[in-house]
Amino acid sequence: MDVEVLKNRLREIETITNQQWLDSLDDRKKRELEFHDADRDTARIESLDKDTYEKLYGNRKYYQATGLSNAYMDNWIRENARNRVFLDYACGNGGNAIKAAKYGATLSIGLDISRVSVENAKREAEKAGVDKNTYFIQADAENTMLPDDSIDAIICSGMLHHLDLSYTFPELRRILWPGGGTCR
Repeated sequence: MDVEVLKNRLREIETITNQQWLDSLDDRKKRELEFHDADRDTARIESLDKDTYEKLYGNRKYYQATGLSNAYMDNWIRENARNRVFLDYACGNGGNAIKAAKYGATLSIGLDISRVSVENAKREAEKAGVDKNTYFIQADAENTMLPDDSIDAIICSGMLHHLDLSYTFPELRRILWPGGGTCR
């Protein structure tokens, strides 16, 4: 797929009014959106006292155990991003999309249900100097609105448990061009 055509589609997705998009979400997805907006609100996080922060975000054992997995993903991104249209599926604050852009993705897209996450990702991409080849959109991962066969490589990290996989996997198959790659 032509990258300019894809960028135009991404701009179209952005123009969908927030209320129209919100009205299209079922209750499960609205709860996910509310949870992730609160979880990624940096002003709220910074206002937490140390004990509350530790209770909510201080699971050091978990994050220590994910080191090998994160190293594998970083290597996968490095090997699979260059000259490709890359999607960080349910991107959170956009870390993997930003890495893909740094590793030479033609276009690196981050998609997340959380508006707060998308805004954080845009700021982080600008700080990293990769805002010219990144694009972040708020969208439903089970109905991305992306064109068929438009993505070369997809990474899904730490988020599949938030989704209904009976919708997720067909959507991933639909948007991934035949012969493209995924890392889960």
